[in-house]
Amino acid sequence: MPGLTQQLAEFIAGLEFAQLPAEAVATVKRGTMDCVGVLFAGRGEPVVRILLKHLSAGNEASVLFESRKASSEHAALINAAAAHALDYDDTGLDGHPSVVLVPTLLAEGERLGAPGRELIAAYVAGYETWAELISRDADKHHGKGWHPSAVFGPVAAAAAAARLARLDAGMTANAIAMAASMGGGLVANFGSMTKPFQVGRAAQSGIQAARLAAAGMSASPDALEHPGGFLAALSPKGSVRLDGNMGKWHILRHGLSIKRYPVCYALHRAIDAALELASRPELVADRISGIEVTLGRHQAAMLRHHAPQKALDAKFSAEFAMAAALFARRVGLAELSDTFVRSEPIQSLMPKVRVVSVDAADPEEPLFSPFDTVRVTLTDGGVLASERVHHAKGHAKNPLDLDELRAKFNDCIADALSAARRNTLFNRLNTLESLPGVAELYE
Repeated sequence: MPGLTQQLAEFIAGLEFAQLPAEAVATVKRGTMDCVGVLFAGRGEPVVRILLKHLSAGNEASVLFESRKASSEHAALINAAAAHALDYDDTGLDGHPSVVLVPTLLAEGERLGAPGRELIAAYVAGYETWAELISRDADKHHGKGWHPSAVFGPVAAAAAAARLARLDAGMTANAIAMAASMGGGLVANFGSMTKPFQVGRAAQSGIQAARLAAAGMSASPDALEHPGGFLAALSPKGSVRLDGNMGKWHILRHGLSIKRYPVCYALHRAIDAALELASRPELVADRISGIEVTLGRHQAAMLRHHAPQKALDAKFSAEFAMAAALFARRVGLAELSDTFVRSEPIQSLMPKVRVVSVDAADPEEPLFSPFDTVRVTLTDGGVLASERVHHAKGHAKNPLDLDELRAKFNDCIADALSAARRNTLFNRLNTLESLPGVAELYE
């Protein structure tokens, strides 16, 4: 039986759009629409301005949906960093699949003149590769300090880029094996500009690996499953499964979860709970004496900022999320500003938040607890307790409908495009399988 690297390569090279389940196609389109929206929202962030100063020459792919162009590698890097800069992009597979895959495919799709149906098939190739790799280890990579999007992302992006370029199985194996040596990213850099840069590098590395493989560069045929290879080297506790057949259609089992709030996804269920409490007439912010939020151990570990003074830090702060939800009664783009984070009401509420972490894990998503709750104690001794929240609104099992997704898309793009242009772009992404070529998205 061929090893995992070869199995994946054969699957990727042989994958055709006609094979894809309808639900998989719909999932890819939702992820693509959401990713393009948050890309627009993040275009003006400092990390993007810095990266633009180092933009390489080239005329292969569009950057930030503007007239400037770059090599496909650099376009993917900057577009992915912009789409992740606000931490507002979709989640799944312990990371952020679309923010790696969509910029990869838009850049390479424009260079290659690929139609929309080919982008969808290539996205699924990348998603399935990522899902297969991460499914082989029961232990959570976040717990060891790895940023899964930056670790598994390069291999997934290489798979997607190789499929889009129609590389054969041999070249595809070299591409994903090469990309396995290009993965890396740290949880310690969450809440800084380096987090979106890590994701951008994942997209860039995947394209680079596929293009080098197409030019004849080789890599080990068992780089993923070798005892000294990718999976074993990254395994938090060394209990990874290295042999056996790969699975199929992980995308149907896991899907994508669309974010409603531009903060770490570990907070979304608790924010839903807090907003429900905030809607009750008896809750007044200046009558709050204590706030208790119960999260899973891995969730809490990602939330490293307890008294944030900047919006970047606030994205990874349970204290900020609870204060914003209970005071402003919303956690949106307007609240993710340095001014709001430093405002007196938020600063005075944050010390009242206590995070209680639990070891119990959701059997389907072990990175999370089975449910999250919020409990607010008032100055008169009254207590308001939320219901248990098992799936945040926008989760794959509690999805946004098309109108809700369009509303987020329009909010993200805001004044960047006219209403007519926004509508056209959204509709083209929603019918991506019929798009003759990627270039039409930029018209």
